[in-house]
Amino acid sequence: MTTFRARIRESINNPTLQTALDNNTERRLKGKAAAFESIPDWRERRQRARHIRADAIGRLDEYLDQFSANAQSNGIIVHKAKDAAEAIEIILHITKSTTNYQSPITNRQSPIPLIAKSKSMVSEEIELNRALEKEGIRVVETDLGEYIVQLRKERPSHIITPAAHLKKEQVAQLFHEKLGIPYTEDIPTLTATARKILREVFLTADIGISGVNFGVAETGGVCIVTNEGNGRMVATIPKTHIALMGMERLVPNLDDLALMLSLLPRSATGQKITVYTQLIHKALANQTRHLVILDNGRSRIRNSPLKESLYCIRCGACLNACPVFRELSGHAYIGRDLSIAPYPGPIGSVVSPGLFGENYVQLAQASSLCGACKEACPVDIDLPKLLTRVRAGQSPITNRQLPTSEGAGLNWYTKFFLRMYARLATQPRLFALSQKFASLMSYLLSPRSEWMRLPAFTGWGYSKDLPRFAKKTFREKYGKSGIVNREIRRQSVIAEQPVNISTFTPSDLIDQFASELTALSGHVYQTDNPTDSIIEYLISKNVHKIYLQKNVLDEDLLRQTNIHFTHEPDPTLAVGVTKAWAGLADTGSVLEADDELLGSLLPEIHIAVLDSNNIVPSLPDAMELVKGKNAVFITGPSRTADIEMTLTIGVHGPKEIHVFVRQN
Repeated sequence: MTTFRARIRESINNPTLQTALDNNTERRLKGKAAAFESIPDWRERRQRARHIRADAIGRLDEYLDQFSANAQSNGIIVHKAKDAAEAIEIILHITKSTTNYQSPITNRQSPIPLIAKSKSMVSEEIELNRALEKEGIRVVETDLGEYIVQLRKERPSHIITPAAHLKKEQVAQLFHEKLGIPYTEDIPTLTATARKILREVFLTADIGISGVNFGVAETGGVCIVTNEGNGRMVATIPKTHIALMGMERLVPNLDDLALMLSLLPRSATGQKITVYTQLIHKALANQTRHLVILDNGRSRIRNSPLKESLYCIRCGACLNACPVFRELSGHAYIGRDLSIAPYPGPIGSVVSPGLFGENYVQLAQASSLCGACKEACPVDIDLPKLLTRVRAGQSPITNRQLPTSEGAGLNWYTKFFLRMYARLATQPRLFALSQKFASLMSYLLSPRSEWMRLPAFTGWGYSKDLPRFAKKTFREKYGKSGIVNREIRRQSVIAEQPVNISTFTPSDLIDQFASELTALSGHVYQTDNPTDSIIEYLISKNVHKIYLQKNVLDEDLLRQTNIHFTHEPDPTLAVGVTKAWAGLADTGSVLEADDELLGSLLPEIHIAVLDSNNIVPSLPDAMELVKGKNAVFITGPSRTADIEMTLTIGVHGPKEIHVFVRQN
């Protein structure tokens, strides 16, 4: 515990870290509050989401069987790993069997295996990168924040924002030293540097590895959400894609997925929906797709007092809300062996001991039990209750309470104090007497101050003051005054009324769609003839060659105006034109085939053609269209805020998106 406290003091006394954490927290909380304003029924959604997660965990074996069977029937190769070692063995076997790979886009061959990896907390949990690198395999993290911490040889410090603990000056120095660029603190320049380097990784990688945000039991599909576009890159370009999924990340059906997607991005990044919400149901042509479903202790947690922690959807909202995490950052959450916990913050202080045992049980002491984490959780996990269970030594490893673990993580004198307090608190007269004694001592020790400094050995004394005890106890002050109403009256619970959804006209939907996408730096044009309008736009930008999805524009007219086009892979083209299946009015999203990344992801400018009749009010209205398909909801140009929470447009995906809405 001494080392854990030393790490805590080190974090609190680091001014650079404190500034970075303050910036991250303030913007995350403001963004979350603004995003939830657009769904006034969010409390009702939250309870529905909780019931869905409870059902999924309660019937997990049934849903896993259904999910695996459907995924296999879709052509996905499903593997089940009981622990980290088995998962690593499976992935190593897949990697070593992928030899003499030739990129379909660049036609280059890789001399040694190269893996392009999208952000995955499960891969951090099993230390996948280290295992692959020991075998001589090159692994490159492609999320900007993950790429930064990989260059620093660190673990991510936050579930959502891996480099939240760093300031731009640190990133600038890192890129100067590791990437050889001139020192600059300009965040768009730093982002552009990463884009250029990682683009080559995407185009030449033998294998792409991603995490999984949700698996859908009904369809056997997986959902991956990203803002930068790297998730789509690693799942689509390489000949082999491996998706690594914790076994608990299931929802029963697509309707349930739609509900989760209305809560996850709002809680995680303050967005109504992520830029790329990707649905994968099958392998692409000439591609092999693997799905590794990992247990690694989850079955133990499911059968333990910590079962509720498996409801977590990894949004990171509890980290941002926690006053302790906001002072420490993720790297302060260390085990007794000094290793950094793979999952930090309130949820990590439950999950890490649950998965890995006594080494991380002390993390549960890094909480004020104020309840902010429960209030922030989009699936209403009772984290304070779970934290107290960890503190009480209710171990999922043994599924019983260990007397030696009671008060886990505390030193002997703190345990002694708490036992004495428990005895006093359960004896009313003794408790009242102790209050009077404490009040007298506080005034003797601090006669002129309203605060007392706690002794340093308590741990709190390094940074916290304790309010001086009141001269009169609560009962003495109010018990005989009549102010306190001793009668407990039950208030009737009024069920929330469903939100009144008005009937939208096509014009209303177009206007709302345009407003939402424009707010996200997109551009919307209403036109009777998309080909004419797009030709006019291309000429204005001096663009004479584009990638064009088949059967989208009048190709004869393009030839007449000297606009050259290709349907073949060409990553050098600046503009791609695609067909949108649908538009979402409430988020400004367009729904497209995910394998059309040549037009919607690789170019710097993405042009989508959308029929006005295909604009629907919201995500649930479009879910039927994605059943059994590889599809992606695209919402604005790619973006990141991984460096000092500064929004930067254009990362791995397009810097611009233009939607031409055909009037019908």
